[in-house]
Amino acid sequence: MLKEDDRIRLSASDLMRFMSCAHASRLDLERLQGGGPEPAPDSEDAELLQRHGDAHEAAHLDALRASGDVTEIETDQPFPEAVEATRAALRAGSALVFQGALDGGAWGGWSDFLERVDLPSNLGPWSYEVADTKLKRKPSPSHLLQLVLYSDLLAPLQGRTPRSAHVLLGDGSRAGFRLPEYANYAQQARDRLERFVADPWPTRPIPCATCDLCRWRDHCAEVWEREDSLFLVAGISRSQVAKLEAAGITSMADLAERKERVPRLANPTLDRLRLQARLQTDRAAKGPHHVLRETAEGKGFDLLPRPAKGDLFYDIEGDPFYADAGVEGLEYLHGVWDGADFIPFWAHDPAAEKEALIDLSELFDARLSAHPDAHVYHYAPYEITALRRLCTRHGVGEARLDRWLRERRFCDLYAVVRGGVAASEKSYSIKDMEHLYGFERTGKVKTAAGSVVAYEAWREREDPEILEEIEEYNRLDCVSTEALRDWLAEIRPDGAWPTPAPPQEKRHEEADAEAEALRARLEAADLPEGRAALLFDLSQFHRREAKPAAWAVFDAATRTSEELCDDMDSLGGLRATGPVECGILTRRRNHPSTSCQNPYLRPCFCLRASTNCACAGKPP
Repeated sequence: MLKEDDRIRLSASDLMRFMSCAHASRLDLERLQGGGPEPAPDSEDAELLQRHGDAHEAAHLDALRASGDVTEIETDQPFPEAVEATRAALRAGSALVFQGALDGGAWGGWSDFLERVDLPSNLGPWSYEVADTKLKRKPSPSHLLQLVLYSDLLAPLQGRTPRSAHVLLGDGSRAGFRLPEYANYAQQARDRLERFVADPWPTRPIPCATCDLCRWRDHCAEVWEREDSLFLVAGISRSQVAKLEAAGITSMADLAERKERVPRLANPTLDRLRLQARLQTDRAAKGPHHVLRETAEGKGFDLLPRPAKGDLFYDIEGDPFYADAGVEGLEYLHGVWDGADFIPFWAHDPAAEKEALIDLSELFDARLSAHPDAHVYHYAPYEITALRRLCTRHGVGEARLDRWLRERRFCDLYAVVRGGVAASEKSYSIKDMEHLYGFERTGKVKTAAGSVVAYEAWREREDPEILEEIEEYNRLDCVSTEALRDWLAEIRPDGAWPTPAPPQEKRHEEADAEAEALRARLEAADLPEGRAALLFDLSQFHRREAKPAAWAVFDAATRTSEELCDDMDSLGGLRATGPVECGILTRRRNHPSTSCQNPYLRPCFCLRASTNCACAGKPP
């Protein structure tokens, strides 16, 4: 927002911020008028995103400079002069206008690119469409708000509304959108912001996806602490807060003392939230403490194997901003702690990433083969997700990883904590859980985001001390994982340890050997560049295609019922209300089954023969 004389000028960034969080826009207005809280400086994450966004834009601009006529509008000149320079470039028919200045009423801004298209307008036998660069790999609704705004500001300059607009995504792909499909939504959003600026309605801080990068994050955190907000309850959702507030519960203390049920909130969910609020409320007096949750078969401590000789503790550091040789993202460090020694596997490019994966897989295989009762412990699902992605990306060790998963050789301690322990901490990250088992950290790098920032700094400066700091952070994560495992083993309820999964046949060695032999044959053949890799990927297509569905079932088995209810791919909380009736269906409507005994259900949709159809003798 900018204040010009007696009016406020709005931009696409203001609109996107308002649609994410009206409270942030209210604080922007207060600051613009000389009041309001002090904004926080940009976080390291925000600065890193900005640098990569600028680099993505600059790379696209360089490619366009080499291929055609580009007019660049100077951004350091007064905005009205930049608008006139943009008009002149459009009238001249430049193939591309970079940083075009667009103005219209209360709105204005700088578009990344205006691309000439062969559609007549008042400018001549051409017109322009908007294209913006974004780091994300998928377009989002906020991108559409920006594209429609710039397109509407562009329309008066050329005498026609652009038909389409485009997003140049971080993975190099390009997404196009037909603007008439989104124009009404975008106009309503702009109207709503204009009404808000003219007469702001009351707002309050509510957590959203943009909080971590917002300049008002410190102020909102102070408000939540001062109000003892329900939003501070670990694991609570916005919808649950709304239901609690509708019942007159407005603080953690209120929730901790609540005895009556809450309308539209399931009793097990209320019990979980009430216990969490009670623990966090009591933390000031009792310090870090915990209680064990009620046992549930297959959840919590049922997922914790008995500690064994040869156990390993594993953590990954990954850089989502890495982009080179067509590869997006890089797992730059695998760290393994064996209880005495730390083994790091570094990778600074895709080729080294593949070698690190092979070395890591060999280490796991040697240790798990030598110690049949051993497991690999990690915290949260990222490590398994990354290993699946890496094995598929590089085509190595896929069958071996699947065997380990079927044998349950990996243990996610977050799933154990989530299902078995209620803690007094503000979150269930391993950094907060460390308060319970007394683990203390040292070193400059403190968080996963800080590790990425440090690694990006190393890529710029190649200072070896930075890598040492990252490695020490990763080592501490692994050692902390061991300390957490030991603590969980101490506090687990009395009873038998879970039964180990039966060993699987070592068919992975044959499958992986066949895949490697095929890869070698293709690479040795006299094929055009890239053809060998393409043919190899095609040969593995169906096997890889079947894996995500199997992985989803494997992952869902460790989730709680409440988490399954929130998962869009799963059904949770279902209760049987009667016997199964014709549960096996076919889409062939006019194909009566000869197996169904119910004459009222012709055509019946039973797909395979059954002599005891549950619907027998019942009318439809």
